[in-house]
Amino acid sequence: MALAKKDNAAAVRMFREAVAVQDTLKYDEPQDWFFPVRESLGGVLLMNGDAKGAEQVFREDLTKNLRNPRSLFGLNQALKAQDRNSDAWFVEQEFRKAWKVGAGDLKVEDLV
Repeated sequence: MALAKKDNAAAVRMFREAVAVQDTLKYDEPQDWFFPVRESLGGVLLMNGDAKGAEQVFREDLTKNLRNPRSLFGLNQALKAQDRNSDAWFVEQEFRKAWKVGAGDLKVEDLV
């Protein structure tokens, strides 16, 4: 709701709280299907112009969810926003491998 109201600072704060809570949940096999709050936090940070913060969030997600296409896409966008185009190119190749169809269809807004 905060994001819909354009209260991006509150949205970032709430997504950070949600990430912290989600990280404390017990492991279950098979893994439960949770709302991807870390991806959403990264997307909001990108929309707020905090590309470095978004990069960190997407990298953290990729350590927990290897080859997650949405986090690879977000990381690619965060690197591009920092003019790290060479790094972004390599991440884009990984994204394309992980996301076989519709690779060009995602937008930052799709992450939130």
